[in-house]
Amino acid sequence: MRVTSDQIRAARALLRIDQADLAARAQVSVITIRRLEAADVSDCVAPATVEGVRQTLEQAGAEFIPGGVRKRPAARPDAQARYEELRAISLRSAARLQGQDLLTDADLYDEDGLPA
Repeated sequence: MRVTSDQIRAARALLRIDQADLAARAQVSVITIRRLEAADVSDCVAPATVEGVRQTLEQAGAEFIPGGVRKRPAARPDAQARYEELRAISLRSAARLQGQDLLTDADLYDEDGLPA
């Protein structure tokens, strides 16, 4: 799909990337980004450069659609992977607490049941 200067500008704004940052990520000059955003893309910049900038914006989370651009939804972690990560955290916590004296109600509250 051929992208327009409006789409490039919109994608950059949507992702909150300034021209200098986009230029650095795409390995082009800031002047090239300005040219891409100012005029008809095919008139002033090589097609390979336009493609490189488009891919950079897509890697940052933009999705070019006919006549516009939208932000791709963030990938949700796999439920099993999340479970394994939380399980590992709980096992590390349990290992750190092993052998330590745990607090009791007597440590936390006075004889009237108020926080000590």
